[in-house]
Amino acid sequence: MSLLSRFILGTALLLVSVLPADAVQPRGSAGWTTDGWTNYTGILYSGPGTEYSSTGNVAAGIRIRVDRCSKLWCQIHVGHLAGWLPLYNVSFGQRPSGWLSGPRFPHWVSGGTLCFFSGSNYRGAETCIAPGHVYKDLKLVGLDNAFGSVKIDGAGSALVCRDRDFRSYCKVIDVDTPHLEGLLDHAITSIRVY
Repeated sequence: MSLLSRFILGTALLLVSVLPADAVQPRGSAGWTTDGWTNYTGILYSGPGTEYSSTGNVAAGIRIRVDRCSKLWCQIHVGHLAGWLPLYNVSFGQRPSGWLSGPRFPHWVSGGTLCFFSGSNYRGAETCIAPGHVYKDLKLVGLDNAFGSVKIDGAGSALVCRDRDFRSYCKVIDVDTPHLEGLLDHAITSIRVY
């Protein structure tokens, strides 16, 4: 092995060893366990239903990672535990809240059209959406995970979320945004324009 190859290999190993453990983005969407609207048991199942075997228990109000959801169940993991919980026991907000509470924001500004661009700095394909329009699943209109920046024409705002039906990570866009943040950059699946 040449001296240059040894140097490159040594440098790569050194970089890997000094990176913090949390430098790797965790898989799955962030979420919380909640008590939903039923008696919360916290039982995780090996499949999406109570007919499957138990894989463990998780208390209400615990930060979890959601791997995927079916119509009524979500596959989650937390620490060494993994399994399926009923959808009504999972909250995708920034803190644990009830199943039907959804994201809450102090005010809405209405009246402006929002233009979403496929690239940063308002470049690329443009899709403008007027107030009052709601897209629960952008995949149905061929625009899932398509946006990198947002420009507001007038006084308007929008709620944008990573997953369909306004689940997972959500944020209000009420100012021109030349580059969407990491969790939303080319990751928006539902939009409501006010």
